[in-house]
Amino acid sequence: MYKTFHIKTYGCAMNIADSNTVRNLLSRNSLEEVADWESADVIILVTCSIRQQAEDKVSGWGIKANNEGFKNKTVILTGCMGQRYNRSNNKISQKYEKQLLGKFPWITHIVNIKDINQLPSILKLDERELIDTPNINYDENNIYQGLFSTSHGCNNFCSYCIVPYARGELINYPKEPILNEIQGFVNNGGKIVTLLGQNVNSWEDKNSTFVDLLKEVSTIKGEFWINFLSSHPKDFSDELIDLITTNDKFLKHCNIAVQSGSDKILTLMNRQYRAKDFINICNKIKDRNPDFRITTDTIVGFPGETEKNFEKSKKLLKECDIEMVYIGKYSPRKGTVSSKLDDSIPLSIKKSRERELRSIVNKTRVKKHERLIGKTLPILMIAPQKGISYYNHEVITEDIYEIGKIYELTIKDFTKAGLKC
Repeated sequence: MYKTFHIKTYGCAMNIADSNTVRNLLSRNSLEEVADWESADVIILVTCSIRQQAEDKVSGWGIKANNEGFKNKTVILTGCMGQRYNRSNNKISQKYEKQLLGKFPWITHIVNIKDINQLPSILKLDERELIDTPNINYDENNIYQGLFSTSHGCNNFCSYCIVPYARGELINYPKEPILNEIQGFVNNGGKIVTLLGQNVNSWEDKNSTFVDLLKEVSTIKGEFWINFLSSHPKDFSDELIDLITTNDKFLKHCNIAVQSGSDKILTLMNRQYRAKDFINICNKIKDRNPDFRITTDTIVGFPGETEKNFEKSKKLLKECDIEMVYIGKYSPRKGTVSSKLDDSIPLSIKKSRERELRSIVNKTRVKKHERLIGKTLPILMIAPQKGISYYNHEVITEDIYEIGKIYELTIKDFTKAGLKC
């Protein structure tokens, strides 16, 4: 009989939220979570496929653990590596499953993350008496930050991305269960509600839009802030801009992934907007709230990216006053459209372009942080000397504060990572 479990999570916030779902399921079925996989009866790998490197981490862990380490253990592989869809019929590729089991003979079960609620049945836990425990929606390392999935899969088909094939077609979750989970989280003292989706601002349910959902979340009683990931420029409406810039419940920060400042590269990426569309979004946000903090994602060295194309990305980051950017050096992802393109840009050039972009945003961040010195900001404490600002900065403090409370603190200095109070 299974008594203990261990979860290894790879990848993004979506995977952290999926891990929390697994944690709920197994905890309610009387299993105890342990920190060391070697002492666990059941090991669950919530995997990522965004890059080959992400899958290689799972392979590396398996090799390090070796087959002997898996004796008398049940190993569940789920997450993005747990499936590949044939988008013509939206069904799982049986051939892919056979390949996985051949590569990882220590895997006991492969479970589609969409079917993760069947995990107790797969493990034959259904006959156990369920324990009445609250749903766990928070980051396992911080009970004050809740993660709430609004959808599964993606229909965007960005040419570099494996997600539409790994997670299948977009399925939006119903509004009421999302609201109920958030209500429970806030009632239990939750302070930051983060809604998640591969393209979160495309969410809809019957006659409700993403803005409608956010408005309902904002009416929940309690002291908390709202955030969302990951948003797509093509679905960033004026109504959404008005809401997040004027409603006090929303963190005054948003990450909006631009990926490139060149229309040519955006077309090759199948991003479905132009650079000026992203710039217009940023301008509208800044017009309504000049202090609003915008961060973004970019890819450097995409096939066909010339120096002229890259210069447009540099110009966009400067024009939009971007102070932080998540930069991916392009690498072909087998199974995507862009993997068929000529990846002829040397790694040395990709690294050079990455450094140039980091230099630009670092200079912008220093200027913006310097302007914050002496100002007072609301800070949510997530550790005795660590917090998150209303603008989603990382904050460290000299004094010790009570965890889970929001304080008005004066900014004294800044670091590369954030602010100091």
